[in-house]
Amino acid sequence: MDALIFSSDLQGREDGGANRLMGVPVAEALMALVGEGTIPQPQAAFLCGDLYDYPDCHKRGGTGPVDEVYEAFARLVPQVLAVHGNHDELADPKTLPRNVQILDGQVFNTAGLRVGGVSGIIGSPRRHQRRDEETFLEVMESVSARRPHIILLHQGPEDIERRRRGDPGITLSLATGYSGLTVFGHSHWDWPWLISLGDGQALNVDGRVVVLLRGDDHVCG
Repeated sequence: MDALIFSSDLQGREDGGANRLMGVPVAEALMALVGEGTIPQPQAAFLCGDLYDYPDCHKRGGTGPVDEVYEAFARLVPQVLAVHGNHDELADPKTLPRNVQILDGQVFNTAGLRVGGVSGIIGSPRRHQRRDEETFLEVMESVSARRPHIILLHQGPEDIERRRRGDPGITLSLATGYSGLTVFGHSHWDWPWLISLGDGQALNVDGRVVVLLRGDDHVCG
């Protein structure tokens, strides 16, 4: 049995003098769980954006570099696949670890899975990590057309049944054109985090870490 890690919207800072982005101690805590045998060694981590927060955490919504979070998860797993949220940027893309891949319209093979991703959200292209709706959906549908097992998004679909927030255009596109698993953050959902959507499923990981355990013939969380 092996494990896959999914997470998003780890906005916060470590308490104390180091003041590291919250994703860094989270990755270290997961590493400790592996070391003590509580969870198996993860084969990949899938991060769905918004990993930055101001150094003084005075409000959510700042934009800044999240390199240190990717570096921490790169020490935990053989492969990190990520999409940027609307608050993320890189200080130096050329220095990212070789096992970190930022997806924006690509499909990548790892851990026996085809994984696609689209960074950013729908909005004014004049603002950070945003596309107009038509362009965003074109990129997303170019990914779903390649039939990946998993699509990583930052902004995701609605849960119409429970009246939980998401984007209607993304909802319709996934419900009518994709049969895999969509993983996303941006809008926080309470339980249940996993819903059916058309012929596929959608998993909200906003503000949480989900560990999926893969056996020979099943996946369990």
